[in-house]
Amino acid sequence: MADITKIKEDFLILKSMFPEVRLSPPISAISEETKYIIGSLKFDMFTSSSDLKMTYEKQSITLEKLIGNLLRFRIDVTEYPSYSKCMTIKLESRYISKEKRNVLLKEVEDQFSDMTDPSSDEYEPDTPLMMLLFNFLMYDSVDLLFQSHEIICSNRSEFKLFSGMLNELNEDTSNKSNYDCSICIETKKGKDMIILPCGKDHRLCSNCVVSYYTKLIEEGEILQVRCPECEYKEIDLNSYSDYKDLRKDLFTPAIPFEFFRNILSDEICDRYEQLFHSQTAVKLSKHSPYSSVTCRKCDNWCIKTDLDEPMMRCQKCQSTFCFDCLHSWHGYNNKCGSKTSLPVGVIEEYIDVMDTDDLRKKQLISAYGMKILEREMTDYLAEKMLDIAIATVGSDLQRCPKCRVVVQRSEGCNRMRCGVCSTVFCYLCGNDLNSDDSYEHYKEKFSECYGRLFEGMPGTEDE
Repeated sequence: MADITKIKEDFLILKSMFPEVRLSPPISAISEETKYIIGSLKFDMFTSSSDLKMTYEKQSITLEKLIGNLLRFRIDVTEYPSYSKCMTIKLESRYISKEKRNVLLKEVEDQFSDMTDPSSDEYEPDTPLMMLLFNFLMYDSVDLLFQSHEIICSNRSEFKLFSGMLNELNEDTSNKSNYDCSICIETKKGKDMIILPCGKDHRLCSNCVVSYYTKLIEEGEILQVRCPECEYKEIDLNSYSDYKDLRKDLFTPAIPFEFFRNILSDEICDRYEQLFHSQTAVKLSKHSPYSSVTCRKCDNWCIKTDLDEPMMRCQKCQSTFCFDCLHSWHGYNNKCGSKTSLPVGVIEEYIDVMDTDDLRKKQLISAYGMKILEREMTDYLAEKMLDIAIATVGSDLQRCPKCRVVVQRSEGCNRMRCGVCSTVFCYLCGNDLNSDDSYEHYKEKFSECYGRLFEGMPGTEDE
């Protein structure tokens, strides 16, 4: 007949050491009428000495224990404590093969059969069967199954399984550890902290992540949306020799947009993306005037992937337009005016390095684009040639002081009118004559052109 008191005592000891064990019926309900006790226990297998090493090709990790095992058991109360007669067990594990499980169960049977058999000389009446069984599975199984303390994975999926286990262990350790929040200066458990995506294991408490970054985004301080513990170094746009690299680095936020999803409100997340994009585009446009422009339909910033490409497509409203004239796209063969012009210093610098493989040449191309530099250089040199021609003695050329178009005098006096913008100016000195009396310039004695209205006029050479 079963010793119910003994059974209850054994299970009370078991429950005190392994609170996770599940029993049906519960200990308090075990009685003379109870025939079977069914239970389960999730347990880890610990190594007794060195860690367990997992390898796959050239990759390897180490684990101090194997987690996620499950033992299911059924006990015939009338045969307790004889292991061979009362105990039926089943081991479930994601990483232990069926063959190894059979080896383990056979070893368990060898270990406990005689010890718990009342007819055996090795029988000890006070042996706590269940406690010893669980201890064996937890602390002796690894050495039995993996004597070399190494598992050579047969495929990537198997190695990924152990890698995931390592991540679980690290996360569990982290959740139980203490960390200091650099915002509120309070010490909190890892489970109450959020790891920032800076790659340096910097953490802030959950409350501070929400309040701190929400405030920055609401106030438009997008440049400050980064890890507060990392040293900040602003990107030097002038150091880039490749526009694609510049664009990629500049438009990569210190904290990715997706990091804040499910942490901050959708409204704040959307505002973060919008402000980051627009503020970064403004910064890029100041460095590279041919790189970005706002869409005239929706006001969204459009960024070029190729500086020499004039056709723009807005990612927000999908409209296609010309970067130079800002009108709907008119094709490559229909010319239009350039929206911007390069500073003279930039053009002159490019002329100096254009025939070299100098780093500065690459940096200029990265900032402005090859075609644009070549076009601006050609226009600049053409203007220089015209200036030389205008300054040549005997030249009949002069520039309009307003629109700078070159005007050639073929007849008439030195009072000229620009055919482009209608500005009236002096052919001799180039000054604007738009006043109530445009001839006054030639009548005033202090003027350098006094009395020279007809000087050099074709047909007066012999007069």
